[in-house]
Amino acid sequence: MAPRAYDTTTRELQQAELKARIAAAAAELHRTQGALATSWADIAREAGVSLPTVYKHFPTMDDLLQACTGHVAAQAPQFAAEAIVAAPDLEAAARALVEAVEMQHHHFAPWRAWREHGQLPALARMYEQQRVQLTGLCQQVLARHGVDDARSVAAVWEALLHFELWHRLVHAHGMARAAARERIVHLLLAAAGPRPAAPTPARPKPRKT
Repeated sequence: MAPRAYDTTTRELQQAELKARIAAAAAELHRTQGALATSWADIAREAGVSLPTVYKHFPTMDDLLQACTGHVAAQAPQFAAEAIVAAPDLEAAARALVEAVEMQHHHFAPWRAWREHGQLPALARMYEQQRVQLTGLCQQVLARHGVDDARSVAAVWEALLHFELWHRLVHAHGMARAAARERIVHLLLAAAGPRPAAPTPARPKPRKT
């Protein structure tokens, strides 16, 4: 009888599951003690695998951070950019944008609060990409609603939506999340400048008797 062919699909699935388990273990350690304080040996113990196995799947910090970020991002609330752009007016768009960004901040806070991007280039690149994407979304929203100099105002909006402002309000000052969202919405609308007043409907002329 000929030997049974090796099932490469099963092997690949097992390796993918193992890699995901290691990434999840690393993400949990990064949440509780930060990436810089987490060694590959720590990850191996947390995942229940050997140290060479961790290095095999994640030979560099860049590889590890990419996998950890993907693991955490997969559990993040959905960011509905299309719905934000399609909002009927600027205030509705600002509120939808703040809510979406704030939910992301809340989800990623345990990792971002370590503020390690200055020492980890991979994180710095990720954050820079996010900054560019968010600024572009802000500019698209502002331009759609006729805000003058949408490019400059978008830069202000991105700064006001930054994680540090939200984190300072909620965690340093103890502001409720709903109150922080409302404050940031007001700041965005103020930065956009005064909006044209809605035209007053003409009153019907009284009929002559």
